[in-house]
Amino acid sequence: MSSSPTAWSSLVKDVRTGYETGNVQAVMDGQLDGFIKAFLLQAKEG
Repeated sequence: MSSSPTAWSSLVKDVRTGYETGNVQAVMDGQLDGFIKAFLLQAKEG
């Protein structure tokens, strides 16, 4: 029995902020806005 990549669950997570996304390809393509926003909001809250 072989596994196909579509059967895997993919996740990119920033453990510092807790922000996560399932769109790995977008992150690899440089779409980091969600991560940056989560970091800035966390820094603002102090």
